[in-house]
Amino acid sequence: MQYIRVILPRGKGSGFMKLLKDNGAFGVSCFYGEGSAPNEILNKFHVDKQKKEIVTALFDKENTLILFDKIKEKLKGVNTGIAFATSLDRKDYTMDYVCLYVICDRHQGQKAIHIAQENGARGATLVHGRGSAENVKSPIFLNMAIEPEKDIVIMLIKKELEDTIKGKIYEEMELGKEGKGIIYSLPVSEVSGLVEQNN
Repeated sequence: MQYIRVILPRGKGSGFMKLLKDNGAFGVSCFYGEGSAPNEILNKFHVDKQKKEIVTALFDKENTLILFDKIKEKLKGVNTGIAFATSLDRKDYTMDYVCLYVICDRHQGQKAIHIAQENGARGATLVHGRGSAENVKSPIFLNMAIEPEKDIVIMLIKKELEDTIKGKIYEEMELGKEGKGIIYSLPVSEVSGLVEQNN
């Protein structure tokens, strides 16, 4: 089984959801995020953030290469999309990339992205969410619990950059302190639409 993520410009998600469903994927969903590119690209286009859609699905491992050929063809028309898969079977990890996740307090995600880019990463996607912890009592307002807002940063990086980038983010964002956030990575089994990274 493969867990597939396709990150696209806002408005392109529906077409990819249909493509995934038509090819037998299940658990297909789509949510919003923000993209970030290296500073020289942002400066050239005078853009700070790019609105993104993240399409996710589960797919049968045996047919993943066929599906990724179709995704690769469709990504050519999108220009700024990327697709990648993580195998749910650990022995399938053969790619040179990992998917790095950083979950931190709201408005701290950009800091993680900047640290990663200063250490060789390219683009990243920032998603907003809410946190929950068993030992943390949420404040109450008008008889409603207020859940802390979080940033979730998703980025593909080369394996050889993984330790450096994880270490720098962990240190500079003080993730060793309680409640500051977490960082983890998952190996990637398939990828399409990725701009090559240099160390």
